[in-house]
Amino acid sequence: MLVRIGLSLNRHFLRVAAEDNSCRLFQKVEMSRHIQAQRLQGVDKNIWVEFVNLAAKYMTVNLGQGFPDFSPPPFVKEAFIHAVSGEQPMLNQYTRAFGHPPLVKILAEFYGKLLGQDLDPYCNVLVTVGAYEALFCAFQALVDEGDEVILIEPFFDCYEPMVKMAGRNSCLHTTTSGE
Repeated sequence: MLVRIGLSLNRHFLRVAAEDNSCRLFQKVEMSRHIQAQRLQGVDKNIWVEFVNLAAKYMTVNLGQGFPDFSPPPFVKEAFIHAVSGEQPMLNQYTRAFGHPPLVKILAEFYGKLLGQDLDPYCNVLVTVGAYEALFCAFQALVDEGDEVILIEPFFDCYEPMVKMAGRNSCLHTTTSGE
């Protein structure tokens, strides 16, 4: 059982009048406060949260993140329908966490030719959902407690929290002179 000081649930009972004039009792449960791991203290500020809020407030296009406001083209919709139509039921199953086998095989062959060496698709290729996951995997795999991590400013906003998640309490920040 996980017990932390300050982690308590506030319970509220709400009476809601139904259409038939009867009252129904609902229980609303809320956390008393958000709790995160102590190693992440001070990294809760994120410039992208501010940009999202500003873009929404002023009804502008957010060029910093991908928020499409249009439907995909017809050929993408058709490919999706074809993929989930049941003709190949294995496409509806979870695949291995490090990348779908046919994909990692093709990538190993392609990059093996570029690098001039044989790559084992199951040992040398990792497919991630995006850059954040790739960075997180790299930090988790390569940063140990006690390692020195130098972040050169300006750096992407996710680097410091990812370093802290890997067990490093602080990072050395350095700036470039711009010359």
